[in-house]
Amino acid sequence: MDRRVKKSRTAIYQAFISLLNQKSYESITVQEIIDLADVGRSTFYAHFETKEALLEELCQDLFQHTFIERPEGGDLFDATAHIFHHFRKNQDRIATLLLSKNSYFTNRLKIELEHYLFPRIQEQLLQTKAQLPENFLKNYVTSTFVETVSWWLQERQPVPETIITRYFLDLMD
Repeated sequence: MDRRVKKSRTAIYQAFISLLNQKSYESITVQEIIDLADVGRSTFYAHFETKEALLEELCQDLFQHTFIERPEGGDLFDATAHIFHHFRKNQDRIATLLLSKNSYFTNRLKIELEHYLFPRIQEQLLQTKAQLPENFLKNYVTSTFVETVSWWLQERQPVPETIITRYFLDLMD
């Protein structure tokens, strides 16, 4: 990717995240993003068709590293700790998107968790809860994970990834 293109994209991402820290996603305009990023309207639209496309690409970028490019194998603890590690590494973006209560981001995150984490948890920890409907269990696991991450990223005293992983998995037992 050309340096200028990369610089423009980075400025747009940073402006978008900064605005999400200040106001709701719905109230952010493309004009505010380009003003803060100090890029032209045509530059924004050369990279993203809409504000929604920007959000989608930001989610895709975050989830690519967390869920798609993950190490194969490993046990449930390692798989869960891997997610927490990536969320800590991208704390500014993850926290902003979670704490802004952006429903698109939260729903996308839950879908990724349903595919990546839920089957492992179901297989190893939820066997005694087999009488409960699977869609209820999926919602429980994914919602609990999202709330755990939200709490974890807001804590003033940092909790190590291994400890928060243990807390979360203990809730699933």
